[in-house]
Amino acid sequence: MKRGSAGRRRAAITWTTVLFLVTFIHHVYGGVRFDSPQRTLLAVVFSAVYAVTYLAYRLGSTMRWARAILWFLVYAFWVAAVGLFEGGFNHALFVVLRLLDAHALIDDLYPVHGDARISDDVLFQGTGVLTLVTAVVLAVAPAWPGQRPSGIDRRPATDGGAR
Repeated sequence: MKRGSAGRRRAAITWTTVLFLVTFIHHVYGGVRFDSPQRTLLAVVFSAVYAVTYLAYRLGSTMRWARAILWFLVYAFWVAAVGLFEGGFNHALFVVLRLLDAHALIDDLYPVHGDARISDDVLFQGTGVLTLVTAVVLAVAPAWPGQRPSGIDRRPATDGGAR
């Protein structure tokens, strides 16, 4: 069964909310842990963008322009900018290169005093990587079928009831 437009939007806002919360926690923690007001400011910016995204979701049931804004923000901002760049490049790729001991490549890709290189803090890097994982789920969740098989066959018996 194909999921309707409302179901697609509901899946998108649900996973956008999860991505926002992970990103918010990541930046507030990083701001406090590393005395970085820029990270705390980014948490505020992400909150404002989330508010616009949620407003577009609420208005999207009746206004076409709001649906367009919702889908633009979901894919351009939340999936691409936050998920792929922030979570993917700044954290997941950095962690993988660290695990591979690829210091020369790390030096080429990341500035010496850049955000990704500041810490081996597991919570900071872990929530950064979780941003990518959540964004990937957000990217595909609206296309998931609306009805999940339950394993229970609800069709009436066709053998006349004899079992």
